[in-house]
Amino acid sequence: TQGVSSAASDVYKRQIIMGRRIPKRQPQPLPKAKDGIHVVNLSSYTAPEVVESKKYDWVGYGEDNMYFQYLIDRYNGSPTNNAAVNGIAEMIYGRGLEATDSESKPAEYQKMKSLFSKDCMKKVCYDYKMMGQAALQIIYSKDHSEIVEVSHIPVETLRAEKASEGEIKAYYYSSDWKEVKPNEKPKRISAFGMSKDGIEILYIRPYRAGFYYYSPVDYQGGLQYAELEEEIANYHISNIQNGLQPSMLINFNNGTPDKEQRDMIERAIYEKFSGSSNAGKFILAFNDSKELAATVDPIILNDAHQQYEFLSDESMKKVMVSHRIVSPMLVGIKDNSGLGNNAEELQTASLLMDITVIRPMQVTILDELEKVLEYNNINLDIYFKTLQPLEFTDLTNAISDSEIEKETGVKRDVEETIDEQIEEQE
Repeated sequence: TQGVSSAASDVYKRQIIMGRRIPKRQPQPLPKAKDGIHVVNLSSYTAPEVVESKKYDWVGYGEDNMYFQYLIDRYNGSPTNNAAVNGIAEMIYGRGLEATDSESKPAEYQKMKSLFSKDCMKKVCYDYKMMGQAALQIIYSKDHSEIVEVSHIPVETLRAEKASEGEIKAYYYSSDWKEVKPNEKPKRISAFGMSKDGIEILYIRPYRAGFYYYSPVDYQGGLQYAELEEEIANYHISNIQNGLQPSMLINFNNGTPDKEQRDMIERAIYEKFSGSSNAGKFILAFNDSKELAATVDPIILNDAHQQYEFLSDESMKKVMVSHRIVSPMLVGIKDNSGLGNNAEELQTASLLMDITVIRPMQVTILDELEKVLEYNNINLDIYFKTLQPLEFTDLTNAISDSEIEKETGVKRDVEETIDEQIEEQE
């Protein structure tokens, strides 16, 4: 509008052209104006905010208690983030739970397999990667002497109870936290080992400095780029659907109204026309005369296609960096790095990612599962069978049969049989 400085106008135009989403929040008061100059700040939050309110017994996650939904939206909206989460979650689960001593302890092995179903473990691995944490519903026998069932519970349905004596003693459950009314109290479920209830919650999460109740996702730094990738696509689709019209700069030439009117006009335009979903919409203006008509100037970028290509490529790269993906090929994304034509480099990338990304996540999940087995007096050396091809495995530091099995996912006697068959063929 008239009176906006050129610098502020440039910032505004660039961000509108980029299709940056304006969060749907309560209108915030505009910054104090000097000489009729207003700066419009288009921003989006990604850092999780843990909120303890005196009104509730539970601790909110996110300023609106809907941060898990924010993560789900970024998963659904960004193709790169979607592929990364799916690929890494599948690597964590691999070919399922196994035990190195399954043959020497068949009874315990069968009990373990009956407790941890394939479907349950797949969901746990998926939640752990996508949400940064996962949860299991632990069901006990009537006398509380044994765990009879373990089932997955969506982690986004849980909120931690305020800590008591330095411990989280329960979690509150709601199928939809957005619909919880102030006078309602969601169902309280005790945390694992904190009661004699028939059902408890085993919450699985890694340690993160500064976070006590919840853990941020390991790809936290890439969420802004996931959102940017999403909004670029949204902008292009909306622009095509509305006739490929360019963004506009509006000038009002009928004088400068008072501050209250300027704020009202600015906010109305801000809410109606900004954001990628409004790309290409037309503007209807009513004027007292031709001389006092508002002017609408198109903002045309000669190198717009190059800017969008850069933003798209940069978003994809930053999202993959945040997931610590060594090679895009590992999660089904083809790029021009050449790894697809170099088996040795691909093997190195696969081994590196398995060691630095996949194994640490598996260890955190396995440590919690072992607590369940220990309660039932089941002593097994459990692990997730890897998806790594045999030729990609590194047995340099494997000195025992169990370590070799964990690296390859192949039982020692089976491996020896395979070697014998190869020797016979030779």
